[in-house]
Amino acid sequence: MLEIKGFRGIRFNPQTVGPLENVVTPPFDVIGPQEREMLASRSPYNMVHLILPKERADMDRYAAAAQDLNEWLAEGVFRVDEDESFYLLEQRFRDLEGRERVRRAFFAVTRLPEEGEELVLGHERTFRHKIEDRLALTAATQANLGAVFVLYADPERRLEGFLKQMEARPEDDAAETFEGTRNRLWRVPVDSAVVDFFRDKKLYIADGHHRYRTAWEHRAELRAKEQPDGLREYDYVLMGFVELDDPGLTIYAPHRVVDTPADFDAAGFLKNLEPWFEVEKVEDGTLLERVNQEPGCAMGAVIRGTGNYLLRLRDIDRGDFLGRDRGEAFLDLDMAVLHRGVIERVLGYPDGTEFVYEPDAAKAVALVDSGEKGIAFLLKPTRPEQVCACAEAHEPMPQKATYFYPKLPSGGVIHRLV
Repeated sequence: MLEIKGFRGIRFNPQTVGPLENVVTPPFDVIGPQEREMLASRSPYNMVHLILPKERADMDRYAAAAQDLNEWLAEGVFRVDEDESFYLLEQRFRDLEGRERVRRAFFAVTRLPEEGEELVLGHERTFRHKIEDRLALTAATQANLGAVFVLYADPERRLEGFLKQMEARPEDDAAETFEGTRNRLWRVPVDSAVVDFFRDKKLYIADGHHRYRTAWEHRAELRAKEQPDGLREYDYVLMGFVELDDPGLTIYAPHRVVDTPADFDAAGFLKNLEPWFEVEKVEDGTLLERVNQEPGCAMGAVIRGTGNYLLRLRDIDRGDFLGRDRGEAFLDLDMAVLHRGVIERVLGYPDGTEFVYEPDAAKAVALVDSGEKGIAFLLKPTRPEQVCACAEAHEPMPQKATYFYPKLPSGGVIHRLV
């Protein structure tokens, strides 16, 4: 049974830190080195000092983050809410086409499932070095500094009244993160109807697989050490909940940009695609539009010095093309057709080769037009139901098969594990 509950959130104190846009950030894994320095310069209390800490002369970076967190709590940089609460979140942003969109969410903590409980399902592989990094940070700070972004189904709109509290009064906190997302946060009482709603539900991880696995392993370590006789705060993990049919739920297609092999021949490549794809040259600038209009599996290929091509997958047995070691949910993905079929089988790259992932198609094409890269593959976004299907089937997607936008903010609210 899925169990969610409220928590005593830790939030920045604007009277101490000033405008919250100077301290609230996106998650650590979408902040590059230059962005990290830009954010750090905004305020000595910016969240990057905690989520992407730097070592000091007398301590490693994890200890530095823990020292900052504890000092900020003592100095009033953070305020700790008196009562366990839920936290509503509205995110207002512009998508890649410039349209304003609004996504609603809420923060609560969820009891980490026991081994064998299939209550929280993911769709990505995790990597040991990333888990070890976050595990060391969690052990030092004893806090969830960022939330796991999860999806849930509510076809009957049973939580609509709960979410509409955002319309009843002004927000408690507001901050615009550097990528242009306006975040508004409301602290509200724990609602027993919401707790009851989730008891028979499953959650699907949209973003934050490494944060989730870190929380699970941190709990296991502390249980082994402490041998507790009941639940502790570290048995719960901070989550941001978004409904699967929320109008603002946005998934970008992380288009692939690849180098061409040394012996690459464009005509031969296109010829080798023909048993599997209908190949059509597109002379104007409508390639991505054409891809998105296709009812079945289709993708675009922008080939340096050759042209733009629409690739429509023929009515084939995908197992013949992609192999039979993976299930139907995986084979249904356009991303799987690209990776296993086009990149690995036709181009000859080995599984696990790193590529450039670019959600903005214009930027992907520009990398080819400039001569920096050889081919840009333009894709449709993965659909939410495909994410759920792969999670249910335990079929990990190719790396970066989804790009949920925007990310949940770091520093909007923190969950302490002690």
